[in-house]
Amino acid sequence: MVNYSFLKRLLVIGEKQLLEELSSYMDLGTKSCESLKSALANDQKISESYESIRKYEKAADDLTMKYRQEISNGAISSTLMATLGTLVEKCDSILDASYFIVREIKRMGLALPALTSDEVHTITEGYGNFSRMLDYEKQALLYVDNMLNAGNMSQMREERKKIEELEEKVDDFKDSFIDSLYSKNSKLSYITFSHLADMVHKIDDLLDHCEDISDLILTVTTAVTK
Repeated sequence: MVNYSFLKRLLVIGEKQLLEELSSYMDLGTKSCESLKSALANDQKISESYESIRKYEKAADDLTMKYRQEISNGAISSTLMATLGTLVEKCDSILDASYFIVREIKRMGLALPALTSDEVHTITEGYGNFSRMLDYEKQALLYVDNMLNAGNMSQMREERKKIEELEEKVDDFKDSFIDSLYSKNSKLSYITFSHLADMVHKIDDLLDHCEDISDLILTVTTAVTK
C-alpha cells in the first residue's frame, strides 16, 4: 500500500487514489516474471505459464480501462491528465511485453525438434541468461513499488536511481548478448537468431518501462508539491 499520510499531504483525491492503485500493476508484473522464469526453465510447463501470463495481461487491460475512465471523468487535475494517462499506459506495457515474451517461448518450443543440437544448446544457454535478466526486472518492480510507498521525495529519488542502475546493467548485458549472437551467426538458423534477438530486446524493454514509470511518478509528485 502507498504511504497514505505522505500522499494525503501532497495530492488531491483523484491523483492520490490513482497512484495508490498502481501497485496492482507491480504485483501483476512480478507474478508474470515468475511465470516467465518458469517457462524459460522448463518448456514442458509452457502452457501453464502461458495461461497465467495471459490472465495477468487481461487483468492489466481491465485495470487500464478503469483508470482511463477515472482520469477522464474523475477528480484529476487537467494539467496532469496527459501525464497520468501515459503513466497508466506504461504500466500496462509491462504486462503486454511479458505476454509477447511467453508467446515467443511457446512458439520456439514448436520449432525446437527441427533445430540442431548446437542451436538448442545456444537457446538453452540464452534462456538461462534471460532468466537472470528477469531477476533484475523483479527488483526494478520492487523499487517502483517502493517509490509509491516512499515517505518523502528524497527517498523516491533514491529508488529511482536504483532503477536506473539496473536498467544500465541490463542494457550492457543486452549489447554483449547481441554481439555474441552475431559472432555465432554462421552457425545459427534465421529463426534461432531472430528469436533470441527479439527476446533480449523485449526483456530489456521491461527495464526501460520501469525507468519510464519511475520518471513519470516523480513528474506527477513534483507537480502536485509545487
